[in-house]
Amino acid sequence: MTQVNVFLALAFSIVIAIFAVQNTTPVAVTFLTFRADTVAVSVLVLISAALGAAVMLLLGAAREISLRWRHRAVTQQLKVAQTRVSELEAAQPSAVSSQPSAVGKEPSAVSSEPSPDR
Repeated sequence: MTQVNVFLALAFSIVIAIFAVQNTTPVAVTFLTFRADTVAVSVLVLISAALGAAVMLLLGAAREISLRWRHRAVTQQLKVAQTRVSELEAAQPSAVSSQPSAVGKEPSAVSSEPSPDR
């Protein structure tokens, strides 16, 4: 999947570069309080693409950090659960081994009450 992403990013970069080279007309740019009278369209396209890539990298990094925190929390919960299981197994080692095998033995008492499905 990452090879597909790299290929798509490369293809998109080539398309942006071709577009930028073909559009060199100067234009006036106004953004909030910023004003520039003559900026080539190609510069605007390249700046926009670079800012978009930076935002995507930051969002990807934020997601990665979130996943690492979640992984750390789940790992900690797993360690606590494993410790608890070990404690419970250590507390009752004879419960499993001391029970006699029920194979070949008949029940000692038969209930005289009717079963609920009758």
